[in-house]
Amino acid sequence: MKHHSWLKTKHTTFLYKFIRFITFWGFKLVYKNEIYGLNHIPKGPGLIAANHTSFLDPPVVSVSFPEEVHFLARKTLFKNPIFGALIRNLNAHPVSGRTEDVAVFKTIVSLLKENKKIIIFPEGQRTSDGKIKEIKPGISLLLSRTDAAIIPTYVHGTFNIWSKKRAFPSLFGKTAVVFGTPIFYDKDSDKDRKVLQREIAENLKNALISLKDWYESGAKGSPP
Repeated sequence: MKHHSWLKTKHTTFLYKFIRFITFWGFKLVYKNEIYGLNHIPKGPGLIAANHTSFLDPPVVSVSFPEEVHFLARKTLFKNPIFGALIRNLNAHPVSGRTEDVAVFKTIVSLLKENKKIIIFPEGQRTSDGKIKEIKPGISLLLSRTDAAIIPTYVHGTFNIWSKKRAFPSLFGKTAVVFGTPIFYDKDSDKDRKVLQREIAENLKNALISLKDWYESGAKGSPP
């Protein structure tokens, strides 16, 4: 899969393409952003499920992904008509609440049924220590209602550049985004739904840890 295939998407707005292009090269030049695991990206709808340590995570994942992506953004961000119009053009969708809330759940399911790829952070919030935290089990419900895949995505370097403790991002550092083997929901399984939910959450956390270990061990071969 070519990384810039999103440029050929006909319905994508010029503003989206322009800002994404500028942001891509910004991360490349300032933070030497590296991208791994593009061979793991499946066709069809998907949840790009990434670890979350920094405000930089959404943009760096977005520009590292080879296709057009969508986001969830706090409803209050859309109150300013100019800024609201801007982020709508960048595929942001207004929500109030967390991923497990009913209204947010419906928004995500609707986008997945439209064959979209959506960036989510299943830990629920930015971590304060840079470590991968527990995954919210509700993510499996999103898969059970659609034919989407979870794409485990490890983000490296953003914590040191702009953690919760920093008021502004550092101009020094190195970032990387690693995409792993997709996880699918087994709709034919005889297991209890809650058991499946826990298993998928555990599998996702283990996948993120494996991607982290792979990258920190030298990033040799294809990521797991």
